[in-house]
Amino acid sequence: MSSKRDSWNTPQVVLDRIRELGPIYLDPCSNEDSLVEATISFTGGGLDVDWYEAAGGRLIYVNPPYGRKIGEWVSRCARFGKLCEVVALLPARVETKWFENVWSADAVCFWRGRLRFVGARWDAPFPSAVAYWGHRRYRFADAFSDVGRVVLP
Repeated sequence: MSSKRDSWNTPQVVLDRIRELGPIYLDPCSNEDSLVEATISFTGGGLDVDWYEAAGGRLIYVNPPYGRKIGEWVSRCARFGKLCEVVALLPARVETKWFENVWSADAVCFWRGRLRFVGARWDAPFPSAVAYWGHRRYRFADAFSDVGRVVLP
């Protein structure tokens, strides 16, 4: 399954739950049509940014491009998730090598049903997962338990 696009905007229903954790301070992989409204956003160069320095330990939200570099994005989520709170919206591709880094998360919500990304005509052709690295995994679980199965690895 592939698409000519590798960047899809996060649905409001996901953002509403993330904001239950607090305001989103950093969006390292934003675009001009994003609804995230983070305090700091980067378009195109977020892999080269020190997320900890940019966010100062505050909440980071990542909806990475779903192309060939997704593994690099997830690896950075796992790395900076040891220093900050990081939430990532990802395809639930549990069979892939890059998904191994998702298991380092403090909580993962496997979204029930298929998401419809902003700007998409149809629901996604793949299931989604929301991964959380941080010290408030039970708060994350409370925010997401009504939309999917939350796993605390």
